[in-house]
Amino acid sequence: MAENFKNILIFDASSSNIFFGGADGKGSVFKAGNFEKSKLSRYLPEEFGKTVGNLDLAELPRVVIGNGPGAFTGIKTGTAFFLAYVYSLGVKTVETVSSFSFISALFEPCSEDVRIVLIPFNKGEYFAALLDKNNKILRGDIFIKPPYENISSFFAGFSGKNAEIAAPTECGSEIIPELEKIFSVKKVCFDGFSFERSRFDALPDTKKVDITAEPYIVNHVILPANLDSNGNFYVEGELQEAKMGQDNFSREEILAKLAQLKEEHSKLNEKSGELSSRKVFTPADEAELNLVRKKKLRAKDMIAYFENLLKTKE
Repeated sequence: MAENFKNILIFDASSSNIFFGGADGKGSVFKAGNFEKSKLSRYLPEEFGKTVGNLDLAELPRVVIGNGPGAFTGIKTGTAFFLAYVYSLGVKTVETVSSFSFISALFEPCSEDVRIVLIPFNKGEYFAALLDKNNKILRGDIFIKPPYENISSFFAGFSGKNAEIAAPTECGSEIIPELEKIFSVKKVCFDGFSFERSRFDALPDTKKVDITAEPYIVNHVILPANLDSNGNFYVEGELQEAKMGQDNFSREEILAKLAQLKEEHSKLNEKSGELSSRKVFTPADEAELNLVRKKKLRAKDMIAYFENLLKTKE
């Protein structure tokens, strides 16, 4: 349960719709804006200022940020702007919450057994979660991609339940029919968003973060969502997935793959050294260095795998 704050600001940039708003002792404001990602940094500050500028925030607000999963560019750019804004107010501590719970709280309370929240990623791909009537996640961080085989395993124990489907933007023409095979879907909601403070005051599983003491974007956007600098999503076990079907490689194919991976690892190693040696080390440099190091580890694992595979061909 939230502390007793007079003011509140909310923000989420996990989809093509950016949600922001807030309330002071006199009233509330809210906006759902669709911003082209390449123009997000240009237009978001202006729209945000128009919407939130009339709030009396002399008394520091409670700040609630949806931290994904979702589109990497939107979360990174939008959240970086929002953090700079609240920091300019003097805010040092914010609260993070899963974007699944954040988005669910923008709709009227669920009237069915469960609510499925979908956040679109690439074409036909979705992040998904199953929530209860109080916006608490029952099954979360599900990544669904074609072909939609065996997705019922993600929702074991809930088959046949009455359900609502909610999403921050119109989507799901491919996946909704598959979900209807698992649940008794009573309602699908793509609009009707509203900011009701009571719903956000009651949000479960929020986490306080001191934005002056740690690299927020790295720890609360990039790493939890397993996103690289190109916005590519990878899940636990991706290495195993990458190996599938490669046991039949010829010796020549394995050698070519090893050469490619070693060249990639060498370039990443050079980049890591260049970043580490910079005299002025910015938060953006820190984020990039963390990503480079993560890619180096993945390349190293793949090199070890193909070297072992090569031994079987000798």
